[in-house]
Amino acid sequence: MSNILVADVGGTKLATALFNQHQQLIIKREIPSDVSNREALFQCLIDSFKTLCLEKQISFNEISKVCIGVPGIVDVQKGLAVFQNNIPWNNFPVYDRLFELFSHAQIMVDNDVNMATWGEYNARGYNKETMVYVTLSTGISCCTVVNGEFLRGTGLSGEIGFNIVGKNGETLEESVAGPAIEKLGRTLLGNSEIRLKDMMELYYKGDPIMDKILQQLIYCMVKQLHQMILMLDPHSIVLGGGFFNHHPKIIEQIKEKIHQRLLNTPFKGKEQIIGSSIHKSDAGLYGAAMK
Repeated sequence: MSNILVADVGGTKLATALFNQHQQLIIKREIPSDVSNREALFQCLIDSFKTLCLEKQISFNEISKVCIGVPGIVDVQKGLAVFQNNIPWNNFPVYDRLFELFSHAQIMVDNDVNMATWGEYNARGYNKETMVYVTLSTGISCCTVVNGEFLRGTGLSGEIGFNIVGKNGETLEESVAGPAIEKLGRTLLGNSEIRLKDMMELYYKGDPIMDKILQQLIYCMVKQLHQMILMLDPHSIVLGGGFFNHHPKIIEQIKEKIHQRLLNTPFKGKEQIIGSSIHKSDAGLYGAAMK
């Protein structure tokens, strides 16, 4: 039997899954990431794999492929997690460590956003199309696929969080990422304990302060996506990650603002290429299984 083990390694949670040889999901699980040290996190990953296999009575010898998505900079050729700011795997040899347990299997390591992008690309039945996947949660970044290949540049392609969008030099990540919105909301609402989830509930109830904050987020995202449309003219732009997955209303408002910008231009109507994620939080798992 040929089975696939995949993982989406994050600073808060570790998602793992078992797929069959037809890339169909058999079972998945999600646990808190143990980021106390690099070995603890790796053991957390292996223990989760063991739990999946034990539940389905599958041995590691029956695994034909292991594919891992890791945040930050990844050396794909070496299977090395080069740099991350939320897990303790700087220069961690993920491939080599997995090879000790899965020497018979194909092993792949890539950036987690790339994995999610591949999941969404395949979910749309794409083959030669151009697609941009934008993820917004505790940070923001993107990945572009052109003709079925990742647009990697020299290694830092997609780090749009550093894009300057504010009049005083504020970056996109400083303007729209979850921690930034939470920090601003706590200040303006006068509540140092309120969480982003509760802030969004206020927004949907019509709170004027939260509406102002979210309109700024929408403005910054519109500027970024507008540039992407003009530069790449992609077949689709997918908005994913924790924030967009939970707030499709924001996506619709972004599309409406871009619609207004594109009127009376050759790009009129291109806002319709913007859509939400199909696999949502599982995009990285499906992408890993299909790599």
